[in-house]
Amino acid sequence: MLKNFLLKSSVFLYIPLTLIFLVGAIFPPTPRSSTSLLFAKIDKDKLLEESPSPRLIMVGGSNLSFGINSQMIKDTLDLNPINTGIHAAIGLKYMMDNVLDKIQPGDIVVIAPEYQQFYGDAAYGRNELLRIVVDIDRDSLNDLNREQWLKILPYFPKFALSKLKPTEYFFQQSKKIGVYERRAFNEYGDVDIHWSRPEKKVEPFGKLPNDFNEKLIQEMVDFKEKVAHKGAKLYLTFPGYQEASFENGKEGIVEIEKKLIENDFVLLGSPEKYKIPNNMMYDTPYHLNKEGVDLRTQKLIEDLIKVLNKN
Repeated sequence: MLKNFLLKSSVFLYIPLTLIFLVGAIFPPTPRSSTSLLFAKIDKDKLLEESPSPRLIMVGGSNLSFGINSQMIKDTLDLNPINTGIHAAIGLKYMMDNVLDKIQPGDIVVIAPEYQQFYGDAAYGRNELLRIVVDIDRDSLNDLNREQWLKILPYFPKFALSKLKPTEYFFQQSKKIGVYERRAFNEYGDVDIHWSRPEKKVEPFGKLPNDFNEKLIQEMVDFKEKVAHKGAKLYLTFPGYQEASFENGKEGIVEIEKKLIENDFVLLGSPEKYKIPNNMMYDTPYHLNKEGVDLRTQKLIEDLIKVLNKN
């Protein structure tokens, strides 16, 4: 009797949960969500498809979108920069997969992952990846691996229910552009709207976890081989990272550099070089103010010149 009761209860719960999932999958993006920075992916994909050679494609999270002055790169190196950075929570695995089919012969591809991507399952995304693959790029749903599905499925009920909120459809967008909006990105994919705005207090991140993701390294090696097969060059650089956070996580950062060297990645500079003074942060340990952006970009230009001249 108890068994039958539990069976009927599970069926009773399964039906509404299925309906919730269907709402999330079928309903189009809400007007409010369509203004978010995630929808900058549409513009960045267009850059990947239309920007002429010679091209510099930068792959990573918001350490790139809030940490690069692409105009400096274009003026100095005479390359057409494409900053694909949006949000670290999309996951490095998806970021690499997303650019792969748009890479052209002669492209220079630079990966700049946040350090947390290398630990645990951070590289496989969170809620932000779910929103990308359901609301913006449904074709990529079939390309997600097991780890990515396991990461995004728990977010589905809340995501689906958000599409039933009246506030998602009736709201007034501010004339002032927020730094986390699609409108905040410039023609290269950089967020530059905050360059003239006051900084916020930035609390340092602590130590990095201990569970290094060996599988991610192999996925990066596979990506490297596919990039080479397309006739492009792949380099790996390090994020501009707040000095205090860097010191807190130094042990884990050293481990990342060691693994990358062991797997024959061509590195642009060192983690230490991209340690950024605490007073050059904007609002997180990876988001730089204008002074920090220009400093980090100049370091990247220097390192690119070295490898380009060598090759």
